[in-house]
Amino acid sequence: MSRRKRADKRCSKPRPGTGSCSVSGKFAPAMIEVSQLTKTYGAITALDAVEFKVERGDIVGLLGPNGAGKTTLIKIMTGYLHPDAGTVRIGDIDVMDDPLAIQTRIGYLPENAPLYPELTVQGYLLLMADLHRMERDRHVDAVLEATEATGLTDRLTQKIGTLSKGYRQRVGIAQAIMHKPDLLIFDEPSVGLD
Repeated sequence: MSRRKRADKRCSKPRPGTGSCSVSGKFAPAMIEVSQLTKTYGAITALDAVEFKVERGDIVGLLGPNGAGKTTLIKIMTGYLHPDAGTVRIGDIDVMDDPLAIQTRIGYLPENAPLYPELTVQGYLLLMADLHRMERDRHVDAVLEATEATGLTDRLTQKIGTLSKGYRQRVGIAQAIMHKPDLLIFDEPSVGLD
C-alpha cells in the first residue's frame, strides 16, 4: 500500500483530487478563490466573469498580451481596486470586506513599486514593516533577513533614489517578503533586475 493511501485512510475528509486534509480534518479553503470577477473601464471590459481557484502551495502565472487585464486582476486580488461585480477570497477572508486584513497575509509587488527616493533602503523597509503591522521587536531582524535574501545588505544605508532600476526592484521584493506572508503576488517582478 502506498504512503498516500495510508494518509488517506487516516483522514476522514480528504480534499478532492489531493487525498489531503487540513489539520482539523475539514477542507481548508483555497488560498485564492476568484468568483465571477468583472471590471470595466467605461466601455472597455477588462475582466468578464473571471473564475479560478489556487490551492495552498501552488505557483501560478498570469499570461496574456498588454491590456488583457492581468494587472487589473492583481490589483483587485490585493484590495487596491474594487471590482464591478464578483468576489475574491484569500484563504477565509473576502478581500473587499476586509482589505486591511489581507495586507498582512499577502506580499505584493506592484508593476511600479511606490518607493520613496529620499529614504534609505533600511528606512523604507522599516516604514514598510510598520505598514505590514509587524511587531516592532521584529522590524530590524525582518529587514536584515529580507535584504540578505534579495542581495541588498550592502545597500542598507543607500538612498533609494540613487539605486539602479534593478536594485529598486529588489527593494520592492524585499518589502513584499519581509513579513513572511502566506501569499506572494508579484506584477512584472523581473523587469529591470540587475
